[in-house]
Amino acid sequence: MKLSLSRSVVLGVAVSLGTSVLAQPLLTAPATAAATDPASSAARSGTGWLATQLTDGVIHNPNFGGFDDYGLTVDIALSMDEVGGDQALVRQVRQAMSTRVASYATGVDYGVPDDLYSGSFAKALVFAEVSGADPRAYGGFDLVQQVEDRVITSGPTAGRLADQVDGGADYANTFGQAFAARGLSAAGSAQAAPVTDFLLRQQCSSGYFRVFFSAADAAEQSCVDGTDPTDTDTTALVVSQLAAISPRPAKVQGAIDRAVAWLASTQRTDGSFVGSEFTPDPNSNSTGLAAAALAWGGRCEQAGRAAEWVEGRQVAPGATAPLAGEDGAIAYSDDALTTARADGITDATRDQWWRATVQAVAGLTQARGTVAGVTLGATPAESGATSTVTVAGGRTGDRFCLSGPGITGTRTLVVGADGTATARVTVPASGQPTWTVSGRDGSRTAKAGSARGAITGVTLSGPSGFQRARGRVSLDVAGATAGAGFVLEGPGLAGVTVYAGSDGTLTRTVTLPKGTGTATWTLVGADGRVSAETSVLGKRRLKVTTPKGKGAKARVLVRRLVAGEKVRLRVAGRTVAKGRANAKGRFVGRVALPEGRSKVRVRAVGQFADLRTGSTVLRAR
Repeated sequence: MKLSLSRSVVLGVAVSLGTSVLAQPLLTAPATAAATDPASSAARSGTGWLATQLTDGVIHNPNFGGFDDYGLTVDIALSMDEVGGDQALVRQVRQAMSTRVASYATGVDYGVPDDLYSGSFAKALVFAEVSGADPRAYGGFDLVQQVEDRVITSGPTAGRLADQVDGGADYANTFGQAFAARGLSAAGSAQAAPVTDFLLRQQCSSGYFRVFFSAADAAEQSCVDGTDPTDTDTTALVVSQLAAISPRPAKVQGAIDRAVAWLASTQRTDGSFVGSEFTPDPNSNSTGLAAAALAWGGRCEQAGRAAEWVEGRQVAPGATAPLAGEDGAIAYSDDALTTARADGITDATRDQWWRATVQAVAGLTQARGTVAGVTLGATPAESGATSTVTVAGGRTGDRFCLSGPGITGTRTLVVGADGTATARVTVPASGQPTWTVSGRDGSRTAKAGSARGAITGVTLSGPSGFQRARGRVSLDVAGATAGAGFVLEGPGLAGVTVYAGSDGTLTRTVTLPKGTGTATWTLVGADGRVSAETSVLGKRRLKVTTPKGKGAKARVLVRRLVAGEKVRLRVAGRTVAKGRANAKGRFVGRVALPEGRSKVRVRAVGQFADLRTGSTVLRAR
């Protein structure tokens, strides 16, 4: 866990939870979902516990002689906004902080009012924007201008935030930079682009974001793999802030994709995450932050497993002493939960519980429902058309993960008030597509059937006679109902859907297989199927011999033909015999030696002269 009580915490520049909304646009997002969704209930229980920790809209920390913790106060309001349902409390915090921004973002309470902290101003800017305050006039500040004034405008560090502190200290880091990128983007500031660009430079090539900048005078201002330690919390928070930027530039989306891929690669088998090399054990705040980031990246199943791990560290409703009244609080670790079950949450440990809960709580919204009793179905649709996948039998607000053709990663589905969730998906051109919906206890699958026409009276025909291997030929359908759909199967086709025209016919061009044989295609309708066959001749060396015999002309035997195949015998470029192969694929012709010749080469040519040939030498007897 990155948070500890220090001057940086008091100044509000330590790690904090982002303020993004849910991961992907929800296909069903009823306004009533939060009230009954077990996952949302867990998250609402967490923010509800945080609300009880506020006094007149501010959280008071009893440690270190006691002080009002404005940075944590803003974090709590941001988490409430993200989880949803506590907007009245968000407004209460907005009112309380409206007279305390100077205490939060400057050194006024320490007798140095000219000390200005960029990270605190950046987070205050985002809070003003999401809570409905005027960011140009909140708490006695034009917060947009304050953040813009903290941006370095030239040199290697252009776009970087910098504190203005007596003595030259600078607490600016990637957390504040991420809030600044989001806040300035929402405000339409000209500084948004350079601030975002500098933030993206803090991403290492493997995908994670580092927390601390290089020294201000360093030539290298970018993250370096192997030098800058990996950091789950920083990476996840940056994803949440970048994902809230709209419209989202391609380079920003690329950075999100790489960061999410890195997070996914570091998730433990039980769903948990560690923070960094300094916090090497699984913990709830890193795991909760990662759950929200994974969801932004379309990793519904991995986000769900992370959220469900966090749920296991939350004080359950109706807890008895010594945790009575602490329902919804989230322990940082298993050890912290074990200790609290014995001793309760004390003044000495409450700060850790606050900070773990505020960072982990939004991740709880990604927990999945159970698929027991749930059904999944898909409406009939042809290839290239849209099928509707429906989850039925779930509880209002249940969250599930949908995967299958046309879906990158996994898509989030939320059950509506009618007990269903739907998604529209495109049926692929071939095969019978299968979609899968998963919950915390397993999965369900569904296939989209074809809306096929009647086959009665319909004919399917292919070209007659022998056809060249790998050639292109036409298959013709006739006698169908106008617009009827059928599934066409055969060589090179894996269940392609075709449609009859207004005259009840259709033509489909197909590629023949490469070998010799019979190619069969089948047209499948609602009530049966019809087939067509085409004989295919591939490349083959014919076997030509001259069996012993008497007479003016010698017998020439050609084998390895196909029954009925045309064949010619040629001598010196002239056809001397021709016919068709018998049922055994053989042909016999009579060839005489040209006058004055004791031997001659006889060449046999099959149906296609460039594919099927053979020869022998005919000698005088």
